[in-house]
Amino acid sequence: MTGLSNDITASHARLREITSMVLDQSGGGAQLIIDHQNEMGSTFRLVRASYSLDGAAVATRTDDNGSLADLTNFAVYNGRVAQGEHTLTVSLEYQGNGYGIFSYIRGYTFRARSVQNFTVPEGRALRLTVVGYERGGATAAIEERPAIRYTQAVMTIPEAQQMLQRADTAATTGAAPAAAAPASRR
Repeated sequence: MTGLSNDITASHARLREITSMVLDQSGGGAQLIIDHQNEMGSTFRLVRASYSLDGAAVATRTDDNGSLADLTNFAVYNGRVAQGEHTLTVSLEYQGNGYGIFSYIRGYTFRARSVQNFTVPEGRALRLTVVGYERGGATAAIEERPAIRYTQAVMTIPEAQQMLQRADTAATTGAAPAAAAPASRR
């Protein structure tokens, strides 16, 4: 059964590649940018993040050296997609990070999983930001705190390219990225 599942996943990935190639050659379609934003408190350290677009894995980040949890933002996906409805599945895994009398939490793993449906308009770019955050306050059960929410911004493809170029420049120079051009919220 695992072999069949792997074959289906590989077929989905190949279909997405072919679709992307056709869209790139025809100039049609749309652009999708997926970013991750980490707003978790110090009680949780992100150790694994997996993203699937329309059933095909597009990214997996694993914390091999402890640096993943230190990132406040990172890019997940940037590519051409067919316009229309899509589904993003996100799975985040956190390691407990307690101190003092709460040090026992270090032995626990916490997971948050979410499925988000969204629409990418023809000839436009959609920036979808996945936000891992700590839900509830001190009275919320610790296992219910890891959560995921999303923000979306629709923009023209040139606006998206400028935004990405500014982010790349900021990452290269170590400077803070310039504010992105205003985009319509969806």
